Amino acid sequence: MNSDIISLQETSANIWQAKYSGNYGTYNIKIKMDGKNLDTFSCSCPSQYYPCKHIAIIKAAIDKRISKKKEEPKENAITVEELLKKVPHQELINFIIRYAKYNPEFTNKILLEFIHKSSVKQDNSYALILHKALQKISFDYDDLYEYHDNAIEIDILDEWLAKAQEKILQKHFDEALAICKACIEEYAEWADDIDDDIIEYIDTVYQEKPFDLLKEIASSQTVYSNDLFQYCIKEMNKPKYTGSYLYDNFNDLLLELPQPQGNAAEFIAIQDKLLQNITDKSSYEAQKIFERKIAFYKKTNQPETAWQIVSENIQIENFRKQVVEQKIAEKKFAEAKKLIADFLSAHQSDNFYYHSKWNELVLSIARKEHDIPSIRKISFAFIENHFQSEYYRIYKSSFNTEEWEKELQNVINHYEKKKGKYFSDSIADVFAEEKDALRLIKYIEKYLSVERMEQYYSYFAKTYPKETLDLFQKAINQYAEKNTGRNYYEHIAELFKKIYRIEGGREMAATMVVQYKSQYKNRRAMVEILNKIKF
Repeated sequence: MNSDIISLQETSANIWQAKYSGNYGTYNIKIKMDGKNLDTFSCSCPSQYYPCKHIAIIKAAIDKRISKKKEEPKENAITVEELLKKVPHQELINFIIRYAKYNPEFTNKILLEFIHKSSVKQDNSYALILHKALQKISFDYDDLYEYHDNAIEIDILDEWLAKAQEKILQKHFDEALAICKACIEEYAEWADDIDDDIIEYIDTVYQEKPFDLLKEIASSQTVYSNDLFQYCIKEMNKPKYTGSYLYDNFNDLLLELPQPQGNAAEFIAIQDKLLQNITDKSSYEAQKIFERKIAFYKKTNQPETAWQIVSENIQIENFRKQVVEQKIAEKKFAEAKKLIADFLSAHQSDNFYYHSKWNELVLSIARKEHDIPSIRKISFAFIENHFQSEYYRIYKSSFNTEEWEKELQNVINHYEKKKGKYFSDSIADVFAEEKDALRLIKYIEKYLSVERMEQYYSYFAKTYPKETLDLFQKAINQYAEKNTGRNYYEHIAELFKKIYRIEGGREMAATMVVQYKSQYKNRRAMVEILNKIKF
């Protein structure tokens, strides 16, 4: 096993936990396997890569352990199952009690596995166990503020939610329900006592997954729908849910449940009551409630009522956009333009790009009305700061051939003025769009670099293969002279492969490889990488 792996353990079927000694401390790693493949995984390291390298390291260690286990001789080994069959019953009970006393994780596993066989009311039993387990969780604040972008995971909740999923698969729905309810209720109570600075780091899965499982139960067994509906109504009114994401999840679950007539009316009444408490009907909170009502009416085959909510609440930007799109579809362009103009007038302080979706709608209307001045004004605004092929083509389409020849130079001059003496991607993109290979290759030569050659060479390589090869050679030579390191050498090898595929490039690529192996013979990593090139 890798010497940096502090521990590696399969905590339950196909779920592995590991601790890894890294450059920034000890990382906690979790991996769930699906056969031989990764299902889900997480690592607390600060790496920006996804997945980070530690996932592959731990996966390799898991594969090695599984393989080794399969290869171990079995004829002389005694299994746990065989041993337990020979242990006197009372001795086994005494051992479990003694071991559980000093191992809380083991205690939780036993209680979670067997509490449903207890005479104590099941929901209360699960809640009591989880309540005690959560109270024992503590956080190291020094580690917390170095946690970077990784969400905090809570092992006990991971285990309980996995158990609930297992119970659903086994069709033990009563037990799954009890576990999910305990996870919701006890997490809410525990989170209510935790500092806000910590809560924002905790993985949101613990607020979401129990409700996803309840939806799964309700869809599998509709007999539970009414009980779940009444559970949500009763539970969500408790103070511990006020203003939390959990409260929204209760509402979303209510929406997902089958709606007998009585429940349906009660659901709408709840949403209307929530709306009454919101003074700003354009707020995100109001939008969420409206959207639940809209989804409800669509679900219950009442599209007209759903649309009425949209059309009567155009103070919400997304609803106004839907109404505008409908007006455009109905060719009521004047009404659509007024709705857009009223909105933009009320938000004049925001810049053009902030309202790009509205400007796209204005542009679509202008094109339908063949309003050339508006087409030019709006499409140019989209390409004013940087080239965008879609809007460039729309802008170009508003000019005839003679007009465009002059306007094209105006566009290039505009970009040159913005960039001054520096390279402009927008100018290069214009040349590429216009298929002006000669001007493009001259422009790239003026600001030559490996990166620019890679980005644009395909636009002129067929027309000017010799010139392209000469520029590549010059750019790569400069790049190799300035940069050292395996990543750079591998990049150089890829560049040689690009040269090789250009007409007349075989000989140049082969010659440069030989030259570099001699010129940079002291760069062992480079020579090693170049030796592997196969044209």
